[in-house]
Amino acid sequence: MPEPPRISVVIPVLNEEDSVDRLVTALREALDSGFELIFVDDGSTDATWTRLKTLHESGCVRLVRFRRNFGKTAALMAGFRLTRGDIVITMDGDLQDDPSEIPRFVSKIEEGYGLVSGWKRTRHDPWHKVAASRIFNFVAGWVTGLRLHDINCGFKAYRGDLARSLRLHGEMHRFIPVIVAAQGFRVAEIEVTHHARKYGRSKYGFARLFKGCFDLVTVSLLTRFRERPAHLFGFASLPFFAAALVLGLSGIFPLYVLAGVCWISGVILLTAGWVAEMVAGLAAAAAGQTPLYSIEEQLD
Repeated sequence: MPEPPRISVVIPVLNEEDSVDRLVTALREALDSGFELIFVDDGSTDATWTRLKTLHESGCVRLVRFRRNFGKTAALMAGFRLTRGDIVITMDGDLQDDPSEIPRFVSKIEEGYGLVSGWKRTRHDPWHKVAASRIFNFVAGWVTGLRLHDINCGFKAYRGDLARSLRLHGEMHRFIPVIVAAQGFRVAEIEVTHHARKYGRSKYGFARLFKGCFDLVTVSLLTRFRERPAHLFGFASLPFFAAALVLGLSGIFPLYVLAGVCWISGVILLTAGWVAEMVAGLAAAAAGQTPLYSIEEQLD
């Protein structure tokens, strides 16, 4: 293997057969030297892998192919584990992210930030995708306290050691800035150019918004309440116990039934909190033991 590069670029792709060759050309022009490109094919069903194999260059353009679609989080994790650079860049493979922005990301990382996230201020996406993104960013900022304009932008820069230390599951890639900030790293945001999609179709929409809201609870547990999940469930149970007490003292028989429902709901929440405490206690021992993906082919 040649001398480790300064910059590693991780690019998850799914059915981007018309984009990958143009993207590699643009990245070579933007980076010049001292880089490696790591493409992770997340179960493409078109000719993406065939195109990528023609672009393979040992130590420079490296390829990973999953046996099936495992999702973006798994693709990023696979890419991170292969990186060798001091700085890691992530970007999408659809040509909407502009490789010429990478030097600006690098400069910002060199100011001492652990992660720099892109902000697509002017977006060239369908209205429903833009609307879903804005709602998601508002809710995520309100819940987590990390105020970014575009928390889920795939165009990011990381310190290399930070990227390789991340352990993500499910669809936690949406909340990487929150997770990183919770670890004590400095997080910044820069405005980036966003191009209209020329090939293929978007894989995201309003369905992602609903999934993201559920994952928001998970990321809150992993960051603010990781060591004390029972506290979160305990706080959530208090209104149910209070309602049960008020309804029980009302003296109205039909409300006794509702009081019972509230009481049981409170007990369930408390029990869930205690179970979460036990799971959190076992999580460290189990970390890294369950594979997130299955690799069919790898070309270094």
